[in-house]
Amino acid sequence: MRFTGPLFSAAVFGAAVHAAASPPNNRWNRGGVPSQIEKLEQEIERLEHNLGHDRSELESKQHHGARPQPYQPVESLASSSAVFSSAPVSTDSSAVVRSLTQSGSPSSSAASVSAASLASSLYPYADLTSSITLPSASSAASANASSLLASLSSVAASLSSVASSVSSVNATLTTTLASAYSSSASISTTSQTSTTTPVSSGLSSYIPGPSSSLIDSTSLINSTAVISTASSTFTASGIALASGNASSAFPTAPAGSAHSSSVLTPTKIVTANSTSALLSGTATMAPTPQATGVSSNITSSSTCVDLCSSLSFSSDLTVTPYICQAYAAGDTITVTGGQADVACGTTEVAPVDLCRVTLEITTSFASATFMEVWLPNGNSTSWNGRTLSTDNGGLSGCVAYDQLAYVSGKGFAAFGDNGGHNSSAFDGTAFSNNNENVLDWAWRGRHESVVAGKDVVKQFYGEEQTYAYYIGCSTGGQQGLHSAQYFPEDFDGIIAGSSAADFNHLEDWSARFIEMTGNTTDERFLTEDQWIIVQSYIFAQCDAALDGVDDGILEDPTQCVFDSSAIPICNSTVTDNCLTSTQVSTVDNVFTELYNADGELLYPQLLYGSQVDAFRLGQLSGTVQGIAHDWFAYGVYNNSDFDVSTVGQTDYTLADSLDVYHGNVSSFNGDLSAFRAAGKKLIMYHGMADPLVSGGNSQRYYLKVADTLAIGNTEMDDFMRYFRISGMAHCGVGGISGAGAWMFGQTGASALEGVADNIIDNLVSWVENDDAPDTIVGTKFWYDEPTLGLEFERAHCRFPYRTTWDGVNDSTLASSWGCSFIDEWQTCAVGAHPRLCNADGTFT
Repeated sequence: MRFTGPLFSAAVFGAAVHAAASPPNNRWNRGGVPSQIEKLEQEIERLEHNLGHDRSELESKQHHGARPQPYQPVESLASSSAVFSSAPVSTDSSAVVRSLTQSGSPSSSAASVSAASLASSLYPYADLTSSITLPSASSAASANASSLLASLSSVAASLSSVASSVSSVNATLTTTLASAYSSSASISTTSQTSTTTPVSSGLSSYIPGPSSSLIDSTSLINSTAVISTASSTFTASGIALASGNASSAFPTAPAGSAHSSSVLTPTKIVTANSTSALLSGTATMAPTPQATGVSSNITSSSTCVDLCSSLSFSSDLTVTPYICQAYAAGDTITVTGGQADVACGTTEVAPVDLCRVTLEITTSFASATFMEVWLPNGNSTSWNGRTLSTDNGGLSGCVAYDQLAYVSGKGFAAFGDNGGHNSSAFDGTAFSNNNENVLDWAWRGRHESVVAGKDVVKQFYGEEQTYAYYIGCSTGGQQGLHSAQYFPEDFDGIIAGSSAADFNHLEDWSARFIEMTGNTTDERFLTEDQWIIVQSYIFAQCDAALDGVDDGILEDPTQCVFDSSAIPICNSTVTDNCLTSTQVSTVDNVFTELYNADGELLYPQLLYGSQVDAFRLGQLSGTVQGIAHDWFAYGVYNNSDFDVSTVGQTDYTLADSLDVYHGNVSSFNGDLSAFRAAGKKLIMYHGMADPLVSGGNSQRYYLKVADTLAIGNTEMDDFMRYFRISGMAHCGVGGISGAGAWMFGQTGASALEGVADNIIDNLVSWVENDDAPDTIVGTKFWYDEPTLGLEFERAHCRFPYRTTWDGVNDSTLASSWGCSFIDEWQTCAVGAHPRLCNADGTFT
């Protein structure tokens, strides 16, 4: 399809908007200031490539579950003489400008450019063309660099009413900052720097749906770039380039940075396959961590301190080191900057002598991921030769500091990232009108932090890791599954606990509980005490009656078919330990599956035995479920006032339609063929009393993988094992871990002295020694306090085996429990219990 002149105006307008919206230190040039024509060249090249990518991606109408395609940098297509034809092909317009730069002739014949071809990649911005008019495609096609710049002046004229004040502010700010900057540092003119252009989706702010918008007017007014050919000056967000006399403001961390609350002094910028742009003068890493008692004689401490000045990275993205600091075992590591501001952590104690490295990865024009690498370095044997990546929880943008301390103490080089933003688990505001942040959280932040972390490991230790591992729970479990599905080479082994997979349907399911219970004054609502009454009747029917042990734990709640008619109905004579008939209906409703309008299963039921903790953790407490609200409000609708209590089929459908756009955030692709073929290993576990993510959903995913690959459980055992943890709640969050034997080394809090098993060690043995675990032994202390003594242990079986008491020996001993095969493990359609698939055996 060919495009005419007005769409070329969209190209230039889009370039201005994107340049203005990008935080100053997210620019493509992190080390030097380009010339005017280079700046224009890079911006056109970047925009043309990114929007062309989005067009091809959207037009291909990728099927649900398709792999997210990482955006690749534009290849250099420099040419000394290039004349573009009128054929509807992709045209590297910036090559023309580049050739002019190389020849030094502003009137070179190589400047012939097809605006129509350039515009062919810009159709998503067609709605912007009504207010801006540029010369037609035919006139633009023969323009040289001078006339091209002249054409841009009409954009400035169209925007002048908006930008005049911005230009004045930018000029003042640039002058002030440039003056301060030049007094402390100057750009080295002798270093040859290769700079990587950050690549974005180009549609990050264009959210389909009822409240879709490209970019709001306030953002435009505050951020619009001004291009003035009359003065040969390009101004964008505080960077001024005038007549070849370049100056730059101080680099500052983007809004999503962990250091966004700090003022950054100039640092070394390291890009892929390039020499570094060094700022002369005094350059310090910022912010500086607070530490107590840091030893001066740590082995490799000097190596750690010097590391930031020599790091290079294999990624195509820009990676910026902030801190390289050595700590002695027992030193306090204080969390600072944006991570501290949102209470991601306060302090951790260094478990061993270690080198702490913090990095920022510029993932797009509008996003950046902060990450930490903790490197054991006390002696030649302190590092076990492996890496282990950690997770995020909920919607959070928190580095898992407690997990970094735990796994680095076990000898792993530990990685942690903030998923591209700083926030608590229930805060999704970073996703509002910024799909780049969603992409970082869904997959890109994790993948890129793994790539960068491995580069750090290789350069610090002088060798690559022997094996790479991952551990996560909840959202972290989902992130682990996403890595297995789309980046099978990232990890040799993955632990995915209580996975929040099939994420869109999970939030559909979570959102509807308030619709079923009403608020605390609704006649349908049950108090915590009333849910305890319900629980007593569930246990009476499904505890000892099914597993033989009356211990308040449903060993396999998927066997439980509860009859609520046993609950007494309150009346004039029955007033205690009873419910109203309306409340009994509520009980029945909350244990139902979620279906779409066509009767297809979207999400399985809440499992029996999890109801009291579901109240305590907000699922049944008569309040809006925070994660569901923020996902719909900011991830789906970009509307903070969205009423999640009215979510229905239309909303389910919309969220599903955005899954690919969100980077396949569902993380429910059953095709693990590449992961399997590469010899990788996956351990899944899920609490059978999980109140926030149904334990049935992990079993559903296991079935989906087996169905997708057309294999049985024996073949599944070779690369994927799923453990159902009886009586365990959700990942131990909120101090609520459940009545079951839930400690097996999945966190530092569950790896205490006296805990029988360690799932990390189990995974390592499987990956490296082919010693696969058939059971995971969980430990339960009285009231979860080791000092109070051991209550019981349980050997949890892998699916499709059911953990079964022998009926004779002490049920508190793990040895008294065995594994019995579930013959009907693949039965999942209509009439199955639990119901885990559609009537035809497929998975929605």
